[in-house]
Amino acid sequence: MSIGHTLLGLLESGPRHGYDLKRVFDAKFGHDRPLHYGQVYSTMSRLLKNGLVEVDGIEAGDGPERKRYAITEAGVTDVARWLATPEKPEPYLQSTLYTKVVLA
Repeated sequence: MSIGHTLLGLLESGPRHGYDLKRVFDAKFGHDRPLHYGQVYSTMSRLLKNGLVEVDGIEAGDGPERKRYAITEAGVTDVARWLATPEKPEPYLQSTLYTKVVLA
């Protein structure tokens, strides 16, 4: 399963903080293997660098500042292309297909 594409798909419903992305990801896809916070933020940094997401706002709180991420038009195009691309048969394909069906 592509974590980056999955997070992009989750952002299509609206901007979210990294914490919210992790929570929604775990609820929908991470029952057996929850996503680590470090993986969320490293993936978001990569997506930001590649122009697939943008920072929609920064909120100050009791702890560190929280960035709210929004998907860009390039991100929408990228996730749509991923959803439309057929997957090659492989041993653990079910989780990828399940993710695509849920996001579609």
